[in-house]
Amino acid sequence: MFKTGQQVACIDDRFDPWVFDLYKSLPKKDQIYTVRAIRSGRSNPQFVVNDDAEIKLAGAEFDILLLLQELHNPDDPHSSVKQELGFRSERFAPLLEQTEEEEEAELIGVGHGEKEWEPEPAWSK
Repeated sequence: MFKTGQQVACIDDRFDPWVFDLYKSLPKKDQIYTVRAIRSGRSNPQFVVNDDAEIKLAGAEFDILLLLQELHNPDDPHSSVKQELGFRSERFAPLLEQTEEEEEAELIGVGHGEKEWEPEPAWSK
């Protein structure tokens, strides 16, 4: 599961052609992003054209969507609820987070280049 502030990597940047008409910013594969918000929303929409040649949303799937700190998009024009267009969470993989101990060891160099302790020979004193 994802959480706000978490770093994620995009693993799928293949989009249907209609996406390029609605979104201003799209994620790129192998790029790292920060989760700004997590929300429920729609994905895989099905559109129909009515008698007035207007494109209308006919249906969609429920999904968990991510909003990313680095990317901002317009509101969903096919929704009565004003909310920014997001990205399906399956498009991203969470980056492995270091534990506090790992971070501390990295900062102070614990475990790197250490020599085993050997007692001083008695004749050296």
